[in-house]
Amino acid sequence: MPRSKVKLAFIENQKARKSSFMKRKECLKNKLKQLSTLCGIEACAIIYSSYEPGLEVWPEDKTAFQNVLNAFLTKLPMERNKFMSNQDSYIKERMSKVDGQIKKQIVTTRDFVKAKLMSECLSGKVSLAGLNSKDLNNLGSFAGHKLPEIEERIKVLKSDALASQLQLPEPKEVVGCSNTASHMAAAGTNVDCYVPVMENTGWYPPDWTSDHVEHGLDPVPGVNMMNPFPDDPIFSWSDAYIPKK
Repeated sequence: MPRSKVKLAFIENQKARKSSFMKRKECLKNKLKQLSTLCGIEACAIIYSSYEPGLEVWPEDKTAFQNVLNAFLTKLPMERNKFMSNQDSYIKERMSKVDGQIKKQIVTTRDFVKAKLMSECLSGKVSLAGLNSKDLNNLGSFAGHKLPEIEERIKVLKSDALASQLQLPEPKEVVGCSNTASHMAAAGTNVDCYVPVMENTGWYPPDWTSDHVEHGLDPVPGVNMMNPFPDDPIFSWSDAYIPKK
């Protein structure tokens, strides 16, 4: 179970405050020891409180503590104070960060309200005549901010439409036909004059079937087409479809 977040405020109860001090003091010593051992740095701490007489320092070796303290005191004041922090500076830093987050959220909320109002105006839910001057100015600024994105989107759509128009479909060859591009190229015919042949869809005009029935042929097209009238060789295949004078 995760620990609850500690409220950073003064503990009013004296007994609870002393207990918290003793516990966190030992935690501070352990953290300093880990930091010094794992990272190979020199660290020290000076702890003073009203709960214990005198000062308490870490490390407990007085010589090691004095060496770290002397190295710190030899630094220039500006260099010493560069990374120093206390409760007041910490609170001010936190307040500055929270203030920046609030300002950012205000801008995000304002843009959301403008986008919602514009959407309602475009859909007809809200009329421009009923808006005040502040709302109209907000819509104008929002539209001006989005105008470059709209123009860029229009360019992309136009270029896509032009590219799709330039991509012509490839002619489809019908296997087995003598006028396909492959047969024309084999025969030495100019392939540029090739006209694709449509596949037989099985549909024929009504008079095609009626002519076959009239002459005693199978009404299904494609049967006996090479010799439609075998009983009368004088009667040509085209006589059934060419009107007589």
